[in-house]
Amino acid sequence: MRNKTVCIIDDELAVRQSLGSLVRAMGALAREYESAEAFLSHGRHPPVDCVVCDIQMDHMSGVELIARLRAEACDVPFIFVTGHFTERRRAEAERYGALCVLEKPFDPEQLVQWIGTALWGC
Repeated sequence: MRNKTVCIIDDELAVRQSLGSLVRAMGALAREYESAEAFLSHGRHPPVDCVVCDIQMDHMSGVELIARLRAEACDVPFIFVTGHFTERRRAEAERYGALCVLEKPFDPEQLVQWIGTALWGC
């Protein structure tokens, strides 16, 4: 069985690094991207098992990214994190099948549970 891969997309370096460490501590591989565009350019190969993505980023938002991937028939599990939470954003994310939207700062254990659900169904 191959290692599970989680792609982390956030325009804040400290957030990317922190989430990467958390994912690796869970026993998964972490790949970090500073933007949705960087992920689209480099992140989809090898296979991606889960995406943890900021909603509000420069240029392409996280919701625009998930919409694009769903239009391409990519059903990778998405977990959104945001420092700019609104019910409208939650509804947009859920419309495209996001597992959840967590408001920054969030409890790391909550994120661990959602990543576990995405990767291992638990």
